[in-house]
Amino acid sequence: MGTALVVSGNSEIIKKLTSLLRDEGFTECMTADTASEARKLAESENTDLELVFIYAPLADEVGLNLSMYMTKHTSAGVFIATGRDTAAKAGEKLSQNGVITLIKPVSTEAVHQSLLAFRAMKCRIGLIEQKNIRLQAQLEEVKLINRAKLVLMQCLAMSEQQAHRYIEKQAMDLRVTKSYVAQQILRTYEI
Repeated sequence: MGTALVVSGNSEIIKKLTSLLRDEGFTECMTADTASEARKLAESENTDLELVFIYAPLADEVGLNLSMYMTKHTSAGVFIATGRDTAAKAGEKLSQNGVITLIKPVSTEAVHQSLLAFRAMKCRIGLIEQKNIRLQAQLEEVKLINRAKLVLMQCLAMSEQQAHRYIEKQAMDLRVTKSYVAQQILRTYEI
């Protein structure tokens, strides 16, 4: 895994959580005592956080605002351990914003299970992002080919079908992609 940030005002909790997260595979565990210190670490240019674990309350705030801040300003998974009352009041709003809420006292098993769920969701999101990138590339290719067809229709008075067939035939004859043919057409006819 990557880098985790543990935020708590209690040094014993920090020791336990950093040890637990290292056992779970996090290679680096940074710590912060306050929300303001955690924000500074998150804003640091060389900090690429994968997980933020907030053990509330903190000295300078309850921790709810910090959890929301982390979801908006980092790509890290955000966990907050809080009291039952706070979890009941804010849990739904936090979960809608991607924060995983745990009720204190937090067991090792609860953290482990939550991390398993987090990793599973992270894998699914990664697959969706890859698919999105492929679809965006396909869309750009279609736009490029359509622009080339439009140029052929305007400059050579071809119909759309003729322009489409021309691009396909050139790609087959030259053994190149339709995108490459479209780029060549645009270089030739566009000013």
